[in-house]
Amino acid sequence: MGAHDSTPASIAWRWYYHVPSLGLWVTLAVLLVLVPANRRPQAWLIWLPVLAVAVGWSMLGRLLFLSPDASEPFGEFLLALAAAWAAVWLLVPWLAPRHFLAGMFLAMVGMLVVGGVYYFSVYGLLSPDGPEIILIAFHGAGALSLLVATVLAARHCRREYRPRRFLAWLLLWMLVVPIVCTPLVAILVVGSTLFWTEGLMEMVSIAVSLLIGSVIGGAVLGVTLYLLNLPFLLLAMRNAFYRARFQDVLGLKPTIPDVARAAPSEGEPPAVEAIPALLVEEP
Repeated sequence: MGAHDSTPASIAWRWYYHVPSLGLWVTLAVLLVLVPANRRPQAWLIWLPVLAVAVGWSMLGRLLFLSPDASEPFGEFLLALAAAWAAVWLLVPWLAPRHFLAGMFLAMVGMLVVGGVYYFSVYGLLSPDGPEIILIAFHGAGALSLLVATVLAARHCRREYRPRRFLAWLLLWMLVVPIVCTPLVAILVVGSTLFWTEGLMEMVSIAVSLLIGSVIGGAVLGVTLYLLNLPFLLLAMRNAFYRARFQDVLGLKPTIPDVARAAPSEGEPPAVEAIPALLVEEP
């Protein structure tokens, strides 16, 4: 209304408001510095999958001509989940020696904490009717689906582990697990919030409609999680540092292909078996 008809408002603006994801990067940096096993240059390569997810969605959103109102919330969800998944990879030396269920529980707690750090830095205090509640529900479902699907895929590959075999099993479980996890987490998070604000009957009616919608959302979430996980798996398959962590925490042993031995032709000397390089003594 102008200075003549209204009182000027003073707004305190901080520089870090321009970087809402600063809390995620600080969290990953702390894990890289404080965990002794991560104090190696190769450990910092974990930034690459997170940046690939963020940049990939930004490019896809522009190609699809999505409005900021549609692309930014989903981009926030992907970035928070990718950073939370990266935190699990950095915590593998601490999680691997523990019991299976304890390791799964602690990994889930770690992913929820990292996601909470991001959503708190973006939205501040959570409100029951805010969009952050839906994002947190999907974050919890995505975190649980990533952990469970990865473990189930590894179960089928422990006797014979090959990267392509693991990717095939992971795709199957990544489509099945979110359809089960998403409705449960959505009802738990949103339903418990509505119970205190709307009452029991309103909670039940909304939970039924939420159950139907979350099943469809679970299938979409499964495909999204598989694509989000691909940069991390590519890093594990290409880098010896993270490949050792990946195989150690999941109990995977790579299959060594048998050496094909061709029968010698008539008049040719018999083929000599190749001696492994580790058994050859250097002069």
